[in-house]
Amino acid sequence: MIAHLAPRAAPFDQPVATYMSRALEIAHLDTPIEKIAAAMDARRISGVPVVDATGLLTGVVTRTDLIALGALQAGRRALSPAMPLPRRTAREVMSLQPQSISIRSTMRDAARIMATHAIHRVFVTEGPKLIGVVGAVDIAAVVHDAKISVPLSTIMSTPLVSVSPRAPLASAIELLDRLRVNALVVLDDGHALGVFTQTEALAARDLPRSTPIEALFDPAMVCLPSATPLYRAAGQVARLDVRRVIVCSDRDPVGLVTALDFARYVAW
Repeated sequence: MIAHLAPRAAPFDQPVATYMSRALEIAHLDTPIEKIAAAMDARRISGVPVVDATGLLTGVVTRTDLIALGALQAGRRALSPAMPLPRRTAREVMSLQPQSISIRSTMRDAARIMATHAIHRVFVTEGPKLIGVVGAVDIAAVVHDAKISVPLSTIMSTPLVSVSPRAPLASAIELLDRLRVNALVVLDDGHALGVFTQTEALAARDLPRSTPIEALFDPAMVCLPSATPLYRAAGQVARLDVRRVIVCSDRDPVGLVTALDFARYVAW
């Protein structure tokens, strides 16, 4: 007698357990935000969940939260620190009611939460227990596995939010904060040199405001033609663990695709 196996679920309908990470960086209510910032830098993560004394998920501290807070503390002198963080704890700065999802939920469910709330991560729970996290890069892995072949230009954002390599650190941080974006494309004479992201901003927070970002931006970038199939771009994002792709036409940068854009595609 031949056994009939149930067909494997489509990638978007796979449970979040298939793609989620269990290696969580966790903060407590009394954890200093400087320690959280250091953990974000060391592990290259954009958000840290905050739990109470019983281990219950109560909040999240994100890079966006810290940059907004640090920007408020900045002085105006050229040699003042660009983004000093005050002596505060997670309890004082965390965003309440972080988005979470049951381990029985699907990757499409996770993508819908990310797209609806414009966030880059959803925490995974089993009952009251926090057990993992699904990030936007994990959604990119789903797009790759689903072999979605529409062109990259379908989901790109345009025009680019860019900055000159000669721009002072303070102005780059101000752009990140005011526009609520997590990356600026560094352009010189129309050519993409790299990206200046929230990661670089947070790492450089104690440097003088006048420091040119030429010494700070990340030259590592993924540039792909606008006609690139979505699954190939998503594969690059997932394998290299990068958050964005610069979209080019005839070698000129014309748009940007972030990991969150993959989540928006999966969601709808």
